[in-house]
Amino acid sequence: MGNIYGGFTDIKEQLYKKLRHPYFIKYIEEPVVDEKKLAFLYSILKSANLHREQIEHYVVTIMLVQIALDTHEKVSSKEETDGSHKRRQLTVLAGDYYSGLYYYLLSMNHDIVLIRALAEGIKEINEHKIMLYQQTYETIEEMLSSVGIIESALLQKTCDHFQVKHVKSTINNIFAIARLQTEYQIFLKKESSPVFTAFQKILSSDDKTKVENVYNESIKKIRSQIDTLMQDDTGIETFFSTLKEAT
Repeated sequence: MGNIYGGFTDIKEQLYKKLRHPYFIKYIEEPVVDEKKLAFLYSILKSANLHREQIEHYVVTIMLVQIALDTHEKVSSKEETDGSHKRRQLTVLAGDYYSGLYYYLLSMNHDIVLIRALAEGIKEINEHKIMLYQQTYETIEEMLSSVGIIESALLQKTCDHFQVKHVKSTINNIFAIARLQTEYQIFLKKESSPVFTAFQKILSSDDKTKVENVYNESIKKIRSQIDTLMQDDTGIETFFSTLKEAT
């Protein structure tokens, strides 16, 4: 087994090496890597029975897409202050650099089908980000669906491409919960949270208790869906065993 699969730690280090552009590191914050998504991506690819070199290649390239999206999101969510304009411009360029690097790495291997799949994932993420920030939802379910897509579309496209489709819904739900919990902490600090603004708009209420009740009910409902999925598909347990090895 050790000859077939590369260690998660080694592959993670390869990703960080790609991110260490000397100019960007000098002037902007080091990019944040979502280690949970990194571990899930590794587990998806390992579940697809790929060889070490393939796993390393795809983990690095697909995470570059995620990091590019996260880097651009970081710029759009920050207010511009005096002296920050250059930093913002460099952060945008860094996001473009990571995006271009992923495309270059995949095109070198002629992974045209995967490039198209990830492009579709990027399109879906951006469409649902617009919906979230424009608050176009009529129901809580619509908003939660959007959050799941924003947080997991790249992983789901990877599942489709490598025929690991049985974990897609579980991954969607897990990352929807993670985003909701993150947004809840922002809400508690009385900072701007697009998710909780959506809760308030849909409920037509700013009442903190009412909003928190709906948040808690949403978390409970999604967790119940995860439990049902895991009971119905024993293959998901195998996937999570692989995930534990990575983490």
